[in-house]
Amino acid sequence: MLICLTETIFGFNGRGDSMFKPWMLAAMEDEGYTDTSDGCINRLAKYLANSPNDTIDTAEFRSACIACNVNPNSFTQNDLDKLQRKLNKLARER
Repeated sequence: MLICLTETIFGFNGRGDSMFKPWMLAAMEDEGYTDTSDGCINRLAKYLANSPNDTIDTAEFRSACIACNVNPNSFTQNDLDKLQRKLNKLARER
């Protein structure tokens, strides 16, 4: 399971329910503003998409993880596959 190093940003209104609508949470996750696995992957992908390199080595990956407050040791193969798909999508959009 992917572990982000920051606390989640979900706000609660004291009654135990979120003050955000589901579509708001989805948009925040897509932009990398949440600490869910997908949110962390999206945040990291947006950071790495600005790399001038065609390939990303281990040192650059670990550095990007630290910059994005994501534990680089917590990535599973599934997480890395999702990251690769997100990077490919961002490259096509450029």
